[in-house]
Amino acid sequence: MTRLVAVGEGVRSQGLNGALRVRPWLEDAAAYRRIGEVFLQSDPGRRLEVESFHLAGKGSVVWKFRGIDTPEEAEALRGAVFLAGRASLPGEAEGVLYWEDFEGTEAVDESGALLGRFEDLLGAGGNDVLLIRTPEEGELLIPALREVLLRREGSRWVVRPPRMEEPAAGEEGGDAL
Repeated sequence: MTRLVAVGEGVRSQGLNGALRVRPWLEDAAAYRRIGEVFLQSDPGRRLEVESFHLAGKGSVVWKFRGIDTPEEAEALRGAVFLAGRASLPGEAEGVLYWEDFEGTEAVDESGALLGRFEDLLGAGGNDVLLIRTPEEGELLIPALREVLLRREGSRWVVRPPRMEEPAAGEEGGDAL
């Protein structure tokens, strides 16, 4: 089965022909041009063929789906989360990774020691942060950066967690903000 990636959420109908404004979840809005079909997260068996696409204001995209021809039909997709086939999206060779590339996989350090499993993705402004659930049920937070996420080896990721600098003897931990 094709791996699916969540790519956006229906916001509202657009115009009179059944088009739908979508809040994009991919960084590069131009990537939406490559998507020819989507599936609903709530009903992955329901396939919607993209008939047309264009960029809209405020960073949104507008999709017109084949068979969705009225504003009311489009409005029924408000709040729907859309999934696209991983093969239709920019990939790792282009420097693009998705949460679905990490979800549930093991994380090991460079020596092969198990750090835990990827459990969540947190938006943190400048860059995303990945939450790893450790074998002891603790949490390890790592930035989603190339210098930290070294490589995929089968179904696990080799990561280099950032080092925390300990205060020198006699120093305080720093000033609070």
